[in-house]
Formats: sequence, C-alpha cells, structure tokens
Amino acid sequence: MSDLQTLQLHSPGAFIADVRMRDVACHETRDGQPYLQFMLEDISGAVPAYVWREDLHRACYLQNYSLVRVAGRTRCWNRQFQIDVDDIRPMAYRHLDDVIRLLPLSLCPLPMLLPRLQAALNQITHPALRNFILSVFANDSIAFAFLNVPASLNYHHNYPGGLLDHSLEAFAMVERFRELPRDSYEIGLVAILFHDIGKIQTLSADMQITSLGCSVEHDKLTLEILAPYLKHLEKEWPEGARELRCALTWKLSSQVPTYDIAEIVACCDRLSAGLDRRKAA
Repeated sequence: MSDLQTLQLHSPGAFIADVRMRDVACHETRDGQPYLQFMLEDISGAVPAYVWREDLHRACYLQNYSLVRVAGRTRCWNRQFQIDVDDIRPMAYRHLDDVIRLLPLSLCPLPMLLPRLQAALNQITHPALRNFILSVFANDSIAFAFLNVPASLNYHHNYPGGLLDHSLEAFAMVERFRELPRDSYEIGLVAILFHDIGKIQTLSADMQITSLGCSVEHDKLTLEILAPYLKHLEKEWPEGARELRCALTWKLSSQVPTYDIAEIVACCDRLSAGLDRRKAA
C-alpha cells in the first residue's frame, strides 16, 4: 500500500489505501445535506477526507486512530490535497510490513524521529527477529506510548518523546559494532530499542509518574510487556530468545554476561543517558 505522501504525488485519481482515521465531525452543505469530515493519517502525514454518501456515515464513527481501508478519489481544492471517500471499512488485520507505515505522525511529539525509526527497523533482517519487533509495534497500546513518553522525568531525555529519542540514539551506538556475528548484532539492536520499554507503564506523556511507576521499577516491567512476543520468538528461534532476554536485562553491576552483546547494550544505554545529561548541564 502507498503512503499518503505518495498519493499526493499522483493526484488526482482513484486509490485504495490502509490508513488511520481521526477527528470525525458531521457538517451540512449549504443546501442542508449532511456530510462527514475527518483526517486520514499515517507516518507521512494527515489529509482531510470527506464522506458525502449518508449510507457510509455509520461506518465512520470509529475510535480515533482506528485502522481503516479506504477507497476513494483524490483532488485538489484551494491548493489543498483532499480525499473524497467512496468506501471505508474497519481493518481487523494489517500486514506486519505495514506496521511502521501506519504509525500516526500526529501522535509523535518528535515527528522527525519517525523516519529514523523506519530506518532502524530496516536493519533487522533475521526473519524471527523482524517478526518479533514488528509484532510489538503492531500493538497500538505499546507503540503509541513508546512514541510519546519521556525517558525520565529529571535524569535524561526528560521530555515527551524522550524515550524514542534515547532509544534511537543508543541504537545508533550499537550499530557501530558491525564486527559482531550478525545474529548477535541484530539481537543487540532489538534489545537496545526495547531496553526501556517498561517506562511506557511507569511514565506518562504529560510528564507524570504513573500509579504503577510509584511502586514498580520500569526494568521489572520490560520482560512482562514483551512476554507474549518473546514466547513466540522462543518457538521460532530458542537461542535468539535467550540471548535477547539476557541483553534486555543484564546490568553493568552484574557479573560477566553469557553474551557479549548484553554488555554492549548496557554500555550504550548509559552512554546515551550521560551524553544527554551533559547537553543539559
């Protein structure tokens, strides 16, 4: 499926696309005919869309950021790209390769990071690991929070979107260790991206600690959040699942790790945090 930005390059014309929808509002034309207006969105941006047929209205009242398959026609009105919807249907399933494309740009406080996230995930080529990481991002409750929350409240990357920023910064550091065996290298990339994912349950996008965060440390939640996906990875690649668990949980204060990549992940995590603190000083 094409993204919305690509559709604009080929306007006007008919199309079918899988997108997110949000902000549905009902209006009336000058002659009193009802129509719906809303935004269609993906990682490339948002486009206003219109439904003129009343028989489609009920299908459009969905929760914000619902996944839909839209058939329609593009047009340009007053130099603005717009979409007239001919058909719209909720999507119960999306192809894993479309997961990142379907992240809503407006939900990311630092939208310039989304192309970096796309590029980072393109580094993961092992089929089982790629399925693991995309399956995690296919869970909206995980993915949306991962885009939004800070990495901390006072220590480092302490701003909305800071967790994504910190994770990608540390990811770029692990990327430098290309001399490692390819499987361990990719496990390290996945581990550093998700090493702080427990913070999606301990910190909020409005820079508050959650009730759970008051009683449980974020690193205790990382494996809990990833448990269903690790279980599936275990079936596809048992050795990789063990190494990933080690890389996600090993600390610098621990004994020498079973897997070298675990120490690299922990060091890059600390280095990214330290560099951000130095910038703020």
